[in-house]
Amino acid sequence: MDGVTGRRTDKNRNSGLTWKGKLNLAVTVLVLLLGPVMIGLGSFMIGADEDLARSGVQATGTIVHFDDVTKASERRMKVEFTSGDGASHATWATVDHDQYPIVGDATTVIYAEHDPGRAIVPGYESDGVWVRGVGTVLTFIFASLGLVVVLLMLGAYLKGRSQRGKDALSPE
Repeated sequence: MDGVTGRRTDKNRNSGLTWKGKLNLAVTVLVLLLGPVMIGLGSFMIGADEDLARSGVQATGTIVHFDDVTKASERRMKVEFTSGDGASHATWATVDHDQYPIVGDATTVIYAEHDPGRAIVPGYESDGVWVRGVGTVLTFIFASLGLVVVLLMLGAYLKGRSQRGKDALSPE
């Protein structure tokens, strides 16, 4: 019986993960990547707004609507302005809690010369700040949860290892 290992090799081996396991793994990876992707997207949006502020065309706009609510992400104002070609446009800007715009007041708007629909109101927050902030919070939450899971698994592994060591030393 030379060369016999006692292992059966005539059956196909299972790949390990079922389709449900693969789906679970894919969803987990997507959730873990959501925060960093939002951080990158928010940073890109902020950069685009900064480029627009440097290279855009200035116009005077009028504040036509302001939601003075307590939830920071919903404090927004609408500003209407006229572009160089005479067309009317509107843009929204996020308003910080220490800012109190008055409906009817004039404010500066900067818009893209070839796309007046892309506009910002200098001095007010870019939407990218909110996106990047949410991405940072999600990254912190999911990274913390991942760290807790890894520490729990490491603790269970070390406990099992020390238990196996005790079993090997005990006389039977």
